[in-house]
Amino acid sequence: MARKLPREDTPPAAPATESPAVPDSGTAGLDTLAPDFTTQIAGREVTFREYGFLEGLGIAERASDLIADMVTLCADGTMRYARVRRLFGKHRAVVVPIAADSAGVEADWIERLEPADSELFFSTWFTVNSGFFVREVAVDMRDAALAAAHRASTGSSSSPGSRRPGSETTTASGDSPSVN
Repeated sequence: MARKLPREDTPPAAPATESPAVPDSGTAGLDTLAPDFTTQIAGREVTFREYGFLEGLGIAERASDLIADMVTLCADGTMRYARVRRLFGKHRAVVVPIAADSAGVEADWIERLEPADSELFFSTWFTVNSGFFVREVAVDMRDAALAAAHRASTGSSSSPGSRRPGSETTTASGDSPSVN
């Protein structure tokens, strides 16, 4: 039986003294799945967290008009903060409370922020939760595309000028409307 010999210019491997660190399967990749971000805003340390799945469903319901407007803005397939941020004013009544939930701050504190701090607050909130918004917009866009495809596939099976088999022919002249 053949046996592989080590190359002479390669030193032998040292025996392992410790087993390699294996990430806990319960926390592996948690920073990617829940990308919390902490920053200083107006002298306060603020930690933004991404919405969890069930929490996100509730947020999606509360923010359905905001998400619908995002769908319209993203009809070209791209979502950019520079375009979406304008919706924050239009949907202020829902944006401020859901952003406050993500950051663990009071809505009235957000309302009192200076413009530069407000921009930092909302851009950070949107960055941390952009995955949530992209998923919600994609779900709505997919549903709209499926509905359009369904309507197209269940349309009339005959063309407007054709007659069903066995239908009567009209005796009306070409100048008068006919009713069948």
